[in-house]
Amino acid sequence: MNYLIKNIICVSKKIKLIIKHNILKTPVINFFKDNFSQNVLISYITKPFREGIDIIHTNSAEVLEIAQVFRSLGFNVDIADYDYEGYIDYKKYNTIFGFGDPLVNSFKFNSIQSTTRIYYGTGMHISIQNQNSTKRIEAVKNKKGIWIPESGRIVEKAWTQQTTNVDAMIVLGNDEVKKSYQKYFEKNIYLLSPSIYKQLDYKKVLEDKHFEEAKNNYLWFGSSGLIHKGLDLVLDAFKTLPDLHLHVCGPIENEPKFKKAYYDELYNKVNIHTYGFIKIDTLLFKEILNKCAFIIFPSCSEGGGASVLNVCVNGGLIPIVTKEASIDIDGFGLLINSFELSSVKMAIEDSQKLSQDELKTLSELTGKKISEYSLGNYSKLLKTHLSSIFNTNNSE
Repeated sequence: MNYLIKNIICVSKKIKLIIKHNILKTPVINFFKDNFSQNVLISYITKPFREGIDIIHTNSAEVLEIAQVFRSLGFNVDIADYDYEGYIDYKKYNTIFGFGDPLVNSFKFNSIQSTTRIYYGTGMHISIQNQNSTKRIEAVKNKKGIWIPESGRIVEKAWTQQTTNVDAMIVLGNDEVKKSYQKYFEKNIYLLSPSIYKQLDYKKVLEDKHFEEAKNNYLWFGSSGLIHKGLDLVLDAFKTLPDLHLHVCGPIENEPKFKKAYYDELYNKVNIHTYGFIKIDTLLFKEILNKCAFIIFPSCSEGGGASVLNVCVNGGLIPIVTKEASIDIDGFGLLINSFELSSVKMAIEDSQKLSQDELKTLSELTGKKISEYSLGNYSKLLKTHLSSIFNTNNSE
């Protein structure tokens, strides 16, 4: 009887949490208060519509831009969080855009043939992302003798229909991202470059930079999923390179098992400098950019690598990345060929062969190229893609 009562209490608590979650994440209805004949539901994030832009992540500016683009195409715009599981009147929508529960549930609760569903991918296909991330987690387990799955980026909900049954896809990143979806989806996949937050003039940063010193300084700048984003590999490399300096900016405190496993590398090496999470609108961020010539980021799966882009556009740091970071670096960056430590160290060795003149040239080219990832260009290309999708659907 006690066991039954405990189960009832546990289930009751879970139900209360679900109800509270859905109340707090009630969809935003007709954000612009328009009166168009068409309606779109954006399944992504609602926080920016309630609280404004947060420069911690470019998605807050991008989702507001998505809404503006749909408005310009003549849609009343509703927005739901991707994990919202409450009631939605799907029958009112001509188009559903985004990913997650609201998009997938639309197949269940709305059988209207004319609804256009567009998947918005902010990273590689979930199956590829999960596979790559779990392999990296296992690699750390083999090195450190401990499983740290929370430092991966494993998505437990597959939402299979969103990458198989939709009418079209728009995905962030380059051809590497696109290829991850083509195995599962035969219709049109449109590429979209992520946007950037430009806080500094990279030209001025480069003017003040002492390249002779900066050449020996590297930055790892990332968010959660420290193993997924290759911090372990970078730490393993630099602990054996005492003449080179690594600057680590990321939410280390949020992943205590990783912090414990790599405590010696993070805090006891004279050439490794750990700052924790740093916002890009701070003086400290600018100082770190002035110190470093390179950003190194051996991530196993990204959707355009926004953290790298923001470092490159604000400071002109030369990217050293894996192909899975999904950034086109031809002509100005260095490639890490695999997730083996030897590949990371080889890329670092190649960077050390660059002359000061080559460093300056590549840094300037980096800043120039990445400046093209503006929110304005994001918006223009998104509108072009959506217009193409709607024209294709209307002609069928």
